[in-house]
Amino acid sequence: MDRGQSGGEGIGINGAAAVLRCPADTVRRYVTEGRLEAERTAEGEYLFDLSEVEELARELGAGEDEVFEGEIMGDDPGETGEGSSRLPAVPFERYERLLQEGQDYKTRLEERSRQVEEIRQERDAARVEMDRLWSEIERLNLVDYQRELQEKAISTLEEEKQKLEAERERLTREKTELIEEKSSIAEERTRLEAELKVVKSRGFWGRILGS
Repeated sequence: MDRGQSGGEGIGINGAAAVLRCPADTVRRYVTEGRLEAERTAEGEYLFDLSEVEELARELGAGEDEVFEGEIMGDDPGETGEGSSRLPAVPFERYERLLQEGQDYKTRLEERSRQVEEIRQERDAARVEMDRLWSEIERLNLVDYQRELQEKAISTLEEEKQKLEAERERLTREKTELIEEKSSIAEERTRLEAELKVVKSRGFWGRILGS
């Protein structure tokens, strides 16, 4: 395709993508598949015939009512020598739709940013709560350890108490036995003293009667 011979308006790859309403990579694929002819500028840029791009757009159903065949937006190809920056003009309704889509995207982006901020705040709150829980767990573990020591101490004290009570009972029994033994000795002493008196008394009267 020789744009100079055909006399058509030339547009670059971005302009073709705007007309076809597709990414620039898709336009390159159309060229590779032979569905769209293109020239290459000295800088290696693609240059398309606007009428051919519009024809392909109609074939693809890209919205024939949105392709405006009049004014071309951008620099005059005579000024640039190539005109790769020129874009076809589009109806005002399409601009409104694009603006609305842009506004919708901005709204979604703001909503997404708000959600991300909420998630970040929730994450920070969760971290604070986890730190608090870990501190509580450590405290509870310490309390359990202290309780265990206390229980062991109480158990030891109970054992010592039982031992002391047993020792006290033993000493009490020994004391009782000693008191009984002392009483028995006292009784034996009293008996012996009585017998001694009797013996002495007999000796006295025997001396008297014998004389």
